[in-house]
Amino acid sequence: MKKRGLIFDMDGVILDSEIRYFEVHQQMFKTLSIPLDPVQYATFMGKTGDEMWEELVTQHELPETASALLEEEHRLFQIHAKPEECGLKEGVKQVIEQAASLGYDIGIASSSSLQKIERVIRHYELPITHYVSGEEVMRSKPDPAIFRLAASRIGHAPEDCLVIEDAANGMIGAKAAGMEVIALLDDRMPMQRLEQADHVARSHAEIEEILRKR
Repeated sequence: MKKRGLIFDMDGVILDSEIRYFEVHQQMFKTLSIPLDPVQYATFMGKTGDEMWEELVTQHELPETASALLEEEHRLFQIHAKPEECGLKEGVKQVIEQAASLGYDIGIASSSSLQKIERVIRHYELPITHYVSGEEVMRSKPDPAIFRLAASRIGHAPEDCLVIEDAANGMIGAKAAGMEVIALLDDRMPMQRLEQADHVARSHAEIEEILRKR
């Protein structure tokens, strides 16, 4: 049976923001004298910022608190990673339009705030009315709760949903929820582990092809 629910991650899948976050973090790590380990950084993607900073403060015995570093991160994001300036990932609007024409019910499951999700949908005029924020669940990705809630909001059982993710944490959570996963790669970012991916795409054009063949 064809999957009829399609759930998008937002940062790095809809919004071309992960590269800007990465650049901000590179600068912060340099200032804090933290070596940038691409393998470790990949494990932070899809999680909340406070989780990342709590881990780094403990690991590197930093004098700064996680909350202070998170506040600085947010300040820098407001300067260097405004949603309106990040732009959409190339081809994502075409995928959304194609999926709708194929009968998919579409939603977003993002660790970002509700305010940011709504800001992105409004600014880029995305035809998406169902979404879930990490603010609405007790645990962030890779916990599957956010995906189960997203499936409920688009009116489908988890096993009838297809998820597009760029981060291993999201892929793990989606698979734990019983969903099929498309991994969207970005050569500019640290490589993600892909064990949980059912399909791998290097562009939204390739995702269009995957949907066409279903």
